[in-house]
Amino acid sequence: MSDPTTRALVVLIVLGLALVAGVIARRVKRPPHPRITIGDLGERPGVVLFTSTDCGTCKETIALLEAEAVAFREVTYDLEPHRFEAWTVFAVPLTVVIAADGGVIETISGVPPLRRLRRAISAAGIERS
Repeated sequence: MSDPTTRALVVLIVLGLALVAGVIARRVKRPPHPRITIGDLGERPGVVLFTSTDCGTCKETIALLEAEAVAFREVTYDLEPHRFEAWTVFAVPLTVVIAADGGVIETISGVPPLRRLRRAISAAGIERS
């Protein structure tokens, strides 16, 4: 291989490694959602799930909550955008686990890891159906 070809190959390898490292870093350390305060929902559910109709991972989260037999209140952006604004929700899916007193126990962006979801549900004292 000629010298320019070798340099180009090295640059491509370095760029590829940087891309892979960036993807791994983003998956490992997803930035937390800003702290939110749940306003009046009438009857306080154990779990509030913020979604939108065009969100694939929202469907995964709904399936996970259903498989875990957890009752939840879904707040869809397309139907209730005012709630997203009032509670400063920036990303979906956003799972919020609420204790019986209305305090926020856990806020989880993306599809919640099962162990973290179960711990939050237990800490909130939520019974599964």
